[in-house]
Amino acid sequence: MEDMTSPLVKCEEEYPRYTDDHPMDIRAINTTTLDDELDSPSDIIPTNSDNSLAHCAGGRSAMGAGGKSFANLGYRLRERKLLIEKKRWIVDLEVGLALIGILIMVVDTELYFQSYYTIDSLPSQWLKLMVSISTVVLLFVVCMYYMVDMQLRMVELGLRSWRLAVSKGFVLKLLIEILICCVHPLPIHIGTLELKAPEKATRASHIVEDPLAAVLSILMFMRLYLIARFMVVHSNVLIDSAVQSLGTLSRVNINAQFVFRALMSTCPGGVLGIIMVSVFLIGSWTMRACETHSAPGSDTHTISQAMWLTAVTFLTLGYGDLTPSSRCGRFIAIWTGLMGVGITALCVAVLARKLEQTRPEKYVHTFLRRMRLDQRHKNAASDVLKQALMIWRLKRAGLPESNAQIMHHRRKLIDATAIMRSAKEVSSMVRENTVGIIEVANSVNEIYNLVKTIKDEQRIIQTRLSSLEVHIMGVNKQLQINKS
Repeated sequence: MEDMTSPLVKCEEEYPRYTDDHPMDIRAINTTTLDDELDSPSDIIPTNSDNSLAHCAGGRSAMGAGGKSFANLGYRLRERKLLIEKKRWIVDLEVGLALIGILIMVVDTELYFQSYYTIDSLPSQWLKLMVSISTVVLLFVVCMYYMVDMQLRMVELGLRSWRLAVSKGFVLKLLIEILICCVHPLPIHIGTLELKAPEKATRASHIVEDPLAAVLSILMFMRLYLIARFMVVHSNVLIDSAVQSLGTLSRVNINAQFVFRALMSTCPGGVLGIIMVSVFLIGSWTMRACETHSAPGSDTHTISQAMWLTAVTFLTLGYGDLTPSSRCGRFIAIWTGLMGVGITALCVAVLARKLEQTRPEKYVHTFLRRMRLDQRHKNAASDVLKQALMIWRLKRAGLPESNAQIMHHRRKLIDATAIMRSAKEVSSMVRENTVGIIEVANSVNEIYNLVKTIKDEQRIIQTRLSSLEVHIMGVNKQLQINKS
């Protein structure tokens, strides 16, 4: 008879946990020190059916405030979903603040280029102050992003201390992002940067004083790396839990590289078009900014000339009619050229994949080509027989070997023989090229089925032979009995 004191439904602490390698100690969940976490296996709660009520009560008391536990799989999945939503909201805020800061910087620089005010004027200082405020908020949001990322890692791995979720690479990424996002023109005068600018006529160089605020303004475009993060958090791959589970089981990291490859496989033309236009516009504006600050009288201080120089550099043409006059402009030209080479290589790869025939198209094309080659081989073989008969008739008529007609038909015979051999070789090459992985797999399956059929037939034959042997032995025994 069933014990009335035992609960009908087991408490959740009696079920196996969704952890990485080791079971989690539920009593030590609220422990904050690393040493206690590492020494916790000695405190694992026993699962005794006699003490199941006390066991459940102890487990619930160890869950902490709100009755939540990192050992509960349902809670972890629910918490992971909430953290992903929070992470998506933070990334949206990051991208918005970065774009607002860049937009205000571009407006301030354009107003300065159009001579509406100077760098030290009050409107310029106010715009730079707005950029500084957006930068401070952006740095705070970046820290929030890494905090949420740390919490998400703790939930996914079942960790109870933030020290286990933080590594040297994690801290290094945070410091690099803070360094990139903190670059902006300050609302105070911070001096100039002395650079050597080459002279085209004498090939000498002279000192040019570039405002440091201009260099910091150009470096603000490094914040656009946040767009890649925006694409990752808004990708259907990250939202779908089934895809996440499949990626975890397959040990596939869902990151910006994975999303970029997925987009390149689904819509490569759109992705490359957006990248090309973005690189062209950013390169043109930064080239103009560098040349206007360093050499106001240069040939590339206008936006049209800067766009032309960026275009010929991006396409690796290099006509030489326009060249950058400043070190900053030359650096932008090098960056534009490298981006152009990389994007051109991607375009070539995409075009090659688009121009490649699909498998059904390849089968149809191969079939038609083999039909034409077979027809050509048959025609050449008939020509060989025809020319051989013509030579035989002429020789039978008594014409010598050096006769013009015999030599003419002999040349035709040689040509027909060469065409027949060429058609046969090309047909064999086409037949070999059609053999791929799928054909090999089909051949292996056919061979496997054939071997299996042969084994079954051998087994049947062996059974019949055994039965026949038994019957023969019985007949032999009966004959011996009759003789005796």
